[in-house]
Amino acid sequence: MNRPHNKARNSKWMLVFGWSQVAFLAALVAVPSVAGLSRDPRPRLPQFELEPIRVEPLHNNPLIVTDEQLAAVLKKLEPRLRHSQPKINYVDHALRFWGVDATFTDPACLSGEELRKLLVDHEVFKAAWGNETKPLMSMRNGLVTVRMQQGNATASHVDHTLASLAECGTPLDFDLSLPGQTVQLRTMLASAIARFEINQQEYEWTTLAAALYAVDGSAWYSVDGERMDFNRCARRLMRQQYQQGVCYGNHRLYTLVMLLRIDEQKPLLDEATRAEISAHLREATRRLVASQAPEGFWDQNWPDAKSAARDEKLETPLSRRILATGHALEWWAMAPAEFHPPREVLVRAGQWLSKEIESMDGPAIEKNYTFLSHAGRALRLWRSGT
Repeated sequence: MNRPHNKARNSKWMLVFGWSQVAFLAALVAVPSVAGLSRDPRPRLPQFELEPIRVEPLHNNPLIVTDEQLAAVLKKLEPRLRHSQPKINYVDHALRFWGVDATFTDPACLSGEELRKLLVDHEVFKAAWGNETKPLMSMRNGLVTVRMQQGNATASHVDHTLASLAECGTPLDFDLSLPGQTVQLRTMLASAIARFEINQQEYEWTTLAAALYAVDGSAWYSVDGERMDFNRCARRLMRQQYQQGVCYGNHRLYTLVMLLRIDEQKPLLDEATRAEISAHLREATRRLVASQAPEGFWDQNWPDAKSAARDEKLETPLSRRILATGHALEWWAMAPAEFHPPREVLVRAGQWLSKEIESMDGPAIEKNYTFLSHAGRALRLWRSGT
């Protein structure tokens, strides 16, 4: 794999925190562990650039989804969230799906910029959710905290909101309006990494956000004093069995693909780690090929062909099949062709997914919107992100 690293890329925008990161985190003295680390001269964060790196889709295959099918799918999945109390996990998934520049003719839809404002501007959030609802984001013990898995007014994944902001191109000097104060996105990113533990509940989105902004693969030290770098993060992503983790393990595969793609533009990984990731992704593809249903979908037991065959006979819920199939197509869409299955596997999956989404009614789409956002994004990426 070619790796044309350009260390001078966007140098005028580069924010090299270096040892100044220690001073930054030392200001967070309300947290005892961070306060203790502030006396340690080792770096507590990677070095960051102002702008997240752009990772573009690689493929344009109309056999997987035709122009007409893609138009129909995208129309079905427009973010019709202009109503009282829109689910926040729908909002951050929609932002990641559509991007901040998206606009729509349907007045029921929020634009990409409006989706982002709902997440980062407390006054906008409060107007949608009411004064009685706790803020989505706030400062707690000197760190930016995002409420998670506490109902419809909260996010569903650890640092998914942060990663969504990164993937849609939000710079680190972007203002976040919290209750009573304004901070910049760099504070949110620094807070996520200050709390980061290698064995936390989810680590996929934290790793991805850090990699998108990182200058290179230089090491930093965790809140527990552990030496961290992207090689270690990658190996943690590969440590669990394939189906383990959120969304049947597919978030981990997506982040591994993204680490390889980012590493093509700036050095994050060593040769051994790149080889391990490549082998891991090829094995995931082999298992997906073996477990694909004749119709083209996968289910939660995709790593085990025998279990997958039993699930198929049980006629498992459509939502599970959309989740597994959409996520698989999403990480393949961002992966170089060397990690792809045979073309007929991709075509069966894309055609099954397109036809199922076209046939879904409004209530079914609303119920499954988070899964469908990955599916719709996958199909869009297979047509060069159109």
